[in-house]
Amino acid sequence: MRALRPLNLPRELSVPAHAAPRQYGLRTRALWGGWLALAMAIAAHAAASHAWPGIQTLVLAVQGRLGGDASLAWLLFADAWLPQIRAGLAAGACLGLAGALLQTLTQNPLASGELLGVSAGAQLGLIVALLVPGLAVMPMMLAGGMLAALFTFALAGGIRTTPLRLTLAGAANALALSSLCMVMLTLYTRAAVGVVQWSTGSLQQFGKRGADEATWLLLPAGLGLWALLHPLGLARFSEAQAAALGQRVGAVRVGAILLAAALSAIAIALAGPVGFVGLAAPNLVRLMGVHRPAWLILLAALWGAAMLIVTDGLARALVTFGALPVGVMSAVIGAPVLLLLLRFGLPASTAEMTAPASAFPRSPSRRPMVVAVATMAVALLSVAGLTLAIGVLPWPAPWHWRDVFDAHTAAGQLVDLRMPRSLIAMGAGALLAGSGVLLQGACRNPLAGPELLGVNQAAGLAVLALHLVWPDAAARWSMPAAWAASAAVLAVVLGVNARWGLAPMRVILTGMAMAGVLAALANLLVLQFHVHATQALVWLVGSSYGQSWQGVRALLPWLVICFPLAVRAARWLDLLSLGDETAEALGVPVARARLGLLVLAGAMAAAAVATVGPVAYVGLIVPNALRALPLAGTRARLLTAALAGALLLGLADFFGRTLFAPMDLPLGIVTAAVGTPLFLWLLSRTFSRSHAHAG
Repeated sequence: MRALRPLNLPRELSVPAHAAPRQYGLRTRALWGGWLALAMAIAAHAAASHAWPGIQTLVLAVQGRLGGDASLAWLLFADAWLPQIRAGLAAGACLGLAGALLQTLTQNPLASGELLGVSAGAQLGLIVALLVPGLAVMPMMLAGGMLAALFTFALAGGIRTTPLRLTLAGAANALALSSLCMVMLTLYTRAAVGVVQWSTGSLQQFGKRGADEATWLLLPAGLGLWALLHPLGLARFSEAQAAALGQRVGAVRVGAILLAAALSAIAIALAGPVGFVGLAAPNLVRLMGVHRPAWLILLAALWGAAMLIVTDGLARALVTFGALPVGVMSAVIGAPVLLLLLRFGLPASTAEMTAPASAFPRSPSRRPMVVAVATMAVALLSVAGLTLAIGVLPWPAPWHWRDVFDAHTAAGQLVDLRMPRSLIAMGAGALLAGSGVLLQGACRNPLAGPELLGVNQAAGLAVLALHLVWPDAAARWSMPAAWAASAAVLAVVLGVNARWGLAPMRVILTGMAMAGVLAALANLLVLQFHVHATQALVWLVGSSYGQSWQGVRALLPWLVICFPLAVRAARWLDLLSLGDETAEALGVPVARARLGLLVLAGAMAAAAVATVGPVAYVGLIVPNALRALPLAGTRARLLTAALAGALLLGLADFFGRTLFAPMDLPLGIVTAAVGTPLFLWLLSRTFSRSHAHAG
């Protein structure tokens, strides 16, 4: 009989006999500490909400002898405050469970339910429910969140997925669904106000009925969690070791991800996008010394509920003129927590998390660049001609070429209406694409676009706030404000991740954290200043509507100054692509060069956003799409990317103006319609290639 080979288990998984009492004590302290924190959180929330009716009212309610003021106090307590607490307990527990499940499954302490794109899917379900009469809101939000998570999981490679793939697929899916939501909100404006209010987060969106529905939904989720607790206990083993112990690794992975998606969808449907709890609760339990998956998952639910109740109570206590939305407070608290975890957390254990960007194919000949530049130049001229010729207003039949320079003629008026916005869109596209090339080269990360790093969102928020707070100075200070905001966010993102070599997953998560805070603040501005929701959303997605020759004159200096500097700095990017040590040996001041490149990239993105708003995808898609061309060096890629970005936004402006005329679609919607499929295709192609290499 053949002898069985012993199974080699990791040394860190073996537990000495003397360690068992200590671990039991840590679990006990975490358990009773969680109950105590939850009780204190509920008491503090009641005090902040002025909801406690008093002992006498409680006694009268039990005896059924309520009346007068006591009856009103009891109604406020039982029908207004208690449903909020129930919703907070359910949503916080779901978020904590989802985060613990994903972190246990991926062995990544930075994972949470937000990475699956559940929020964007739930938002899409909410819009559909608001637009189609007769559809229930909560089931549609749950269905949207679950479908979004399934699509993310499939896009990431199914059971073969890795933490980085899941993160990238979730970010891409969230961008795609958000773009689709913006299209629907632009076409159907009556749903915009409700969606903006939901996006800020609240524990009182569905009241007592919503809390009852969530309770019934949690029953099957609890059964699924009970079935997965024991298999997840083997998550600390490698895949081969878990399979050798009889576990069906693929089935457990699929079940855990689906359960995490369902729990996240329930929480988001109840409270809106409040994502930091799913990240912070499991890490807080780990800091208490609890690492066993079964206890970690259960305790994360307890501490997650306490965290969400505390967050909502703080939101109510800090604002005297009204309740600060819990989603805004969650983002304000959660972003620093995530940044601290990224800054001081353990280094990534997966090689894919820190793998450098693949090099561009290089060619010793300049012929590919000449062909690409000539083709795009011809295309740009064609787009300019089509912009002038096609529109709602017909071109005057008898006209002379001198009429286009006379603003008093019909031809001159058409030129003034159509040409400035097209030129501004092209200039902004060139700046965004050039910024993407600089960021990806300086960070050596193909995903370091201004969209995923929060640069565009920061500049857009700064300009929006300037228009609301100080409208008279908006025209003069939009560019400096946008540049300062984008530079600050970029400094935070890169400063947090410099210690870990700008690893792709860490950079993306940091950018997502900053983007979440900025999006929450933008929604708060829209609500607090009573801005028309549709107009604000159009600005935040990017638009060239209403541009004039004054805007062209404002954007032109940035093009003239930034691009010569970028071309001159292209040699630094070529040398930095060889590695910091090699570049330093060749005489490049690496720290100063990288800082200068990032400042220049931030200035280019800020100039574009200050003019047309935070248009998505251009700085991310265009540089990656050009990787297929065998261009000779960064200078060639920079020039080609600038022309390609100009062409993309020029076409977006043309189709946005003519496709649904007389309705004018924002630039960001058209670029998202083009960029989303391309980005998803690039991701799937990258995943397929990496899997082939791994095999």
